[in-house]
Amino acid sequence: MTNNVDLPTIPTKRYFNLQEVCELAQVKPEQLVQWQKQEGRLIGKGGNHFTRLDVIKIRQLHHGISDATQNMLDEWGNPIISNQEMRDELKKMLSNIEKTLAI
Repeated sequence: MTNNVDLPTIPTKRYFNLQEVCELAQVKPEQLVQWQKQEGRLIGKGGNHFTRLDVIKIRQLHHGISDATQNMLDEWGNPIISNQEMRDELKKMLSNIEKTLAI
């Protein structure tokens, strides 16, 4: 997981705009908007207002997901490997899990 020391300090203010949130979470505005559309979730107070808690949630989501999928997504968050390659990787992972559990 990405260390919070690498992230900018969240200023003490009540609301943040989209650009500020993206800078604090180190994500591109397009990525945040795309994520919200894909997930069907809206973080923030609607429009362009985000709270401190929203900033923390976005940081956790972004860095939790990006660490788990490192080198598997392009800059827009799309997979850089084919579906078949993904299936093969998942089969390998499952095989390793089964071997570990069998011991």
